[in-house]
Amino acid sequence: MDLTPYTQSLRQDLLTAASVGDEDVRRAANSLAGAIEPAARLAIMNAMSDFAAEVTGALQDTTVEVRLDGRDVRISVTRHEPEPVQGTVVDEGADDWGRKMKDAGGELSRTTVRLFDELKSQAERAAVDQGVSLNTYISRAISDSVRGAVKQEKGRRGGRNVTGFIQG
Repeated sequence: MDLTPYTQSLRQDLLTAASVGDEDVRRAANSLAGAIEPAARLAIMNAMSDFAAEVTGALQDTTVEVRLDGRDVRISVTRHEPEPVQGTVVDEGADDWGRKMKDAGGELSRTTVRLFDELKSQAERAAVDQGVSLNTYISRAISDSVRGAVKQEKGRRGGRNVTGFIQG
């Protein structure tokens, strides 16, 4: 999607509003109109990204993403296999994961993650291999990483680290 018509419309609206002023006002508006385009593009892209995240949240088996392609914005819609209905056991880890999430507080929050296409593709393949959604796969990866960091931190506090090498 080319954002130029939208930024040009904003620019024209600014110039039209300034036309009732004197020459200094019109000159200042002209300078501002040229400078506002990058900020307007970013604001539009952020709004589109937030919109895509809301749509993704409402559609349980579909992901809507906003991607930047040069100066253009591309919308990507990906349909996923629906996750099993609660009570259907795909693997014991899925039920265990749900219990752990409830034990951790149970409330969810939404975060938009921007990934390089190749990394996203690799994560999607790994998620399919594990029989879970990409969202579940990413949540587990973050949880495992945080758990590992906490264990490392605890080990540093109470223990003594020795580094070196053994020569045979």
